[in-house]
Amino acid sequence: MRFVFTQKTLGILLLIAAVGCFGAVDGLSKVLVNDHSFGQIVLARYAPALMVMLAAFGPRKWKPLFATQRPVLQIIRGLTPLCVGGLMILAVRHLPLAEATVILFAGPFFVVALSGWMLGERVTASSWIGVAIGFLAVIMVARPGFDALSQYTVYPALAAVFYALLQLFSRSLGAAGEAPATTLAWTLLVGTLVSLPLAIADWRPPSLSGWLVLLALGAAFGVAQYFLARAFALAPANVLTPFTYFQILSAVLFGILVFHDVPDGWTIAGIALILGAGAYVFGRNAQQPN
Repeated sequence: MRFVFTQKTLGILLLIAAVGCFGAVDGLSKVLVNDHSFGQIVLARYAPALMVMLAAFGPRKWKPLFATQRPVLQIIRGLTPLCVGGLMILAVRHLPLAEATVILFAGPFFVVALSGWMLGERVTASSWIGVAIGFLAVIMVARPGFDALSQYTVYPALAAVFYALLQLFSRSLGAAGEAPATTLAWTLLVGTLVSLPLAIADWRPPSLSGWLVLLALGAAFGVAQYFLARAFALAPANVLTPFTYFQILSAVLFGILVFHDVPDGWTIAGIALILGAGAYVFGRNAQQPN
């Protein structure tokens, strides 16, 4: 069977890279959460990436960079990752990183359910199967957490709703012809303007290591946002959705390396299911023409 590298395939690969970076973003936020304010952590996700982007494009290209036919949708889309990030910062303050991440992944169900209504996309059987298997894997990974639900699980649960909206708005903008760089610029600008007053109101002077982690957080977030916007410009939301589960692998790996949180047998089984679901959908969609 001949493998065809299509735009859809590239979109899938870019999404996997994006969610891997998002897993690192949540892990770095957990590293920072005890010694830095909520506003500082949120601002670190946006301001460094915005400054790098503006410097890279240069003042002469700022106007075309922010030129858009959908300013309202760009602002709304820019607010969704702000809500996801803010809720996940609150989540990882109280919950283990892997548990918070798997609860976040109720989001793909919203994407598949809403992509037909909001975007007019046909949801294939392989996408439904991939999402269903992936969600089963999420339940397996989260099993210990569901034995003792606490009030803090509401944070990643709400983040899941905004995460789904983020993906749907990204696809809507991509399908409308909005450049990924423009979408990223608006997202970084909205996030910076909203988080800056919060950071100033509760500023805690970071140490040298704190500054380095804050900068790493901003770099990972900027790369993730660009890859996400680019992915949804290349492939439909319901095709990409099963691959968002790869963020769980990133979170588990970060937990092992930084917090020494070794996964148990249920987590390993869940990871195997996630990989299997992703490989199944990847194989089915890579064979289909754009």
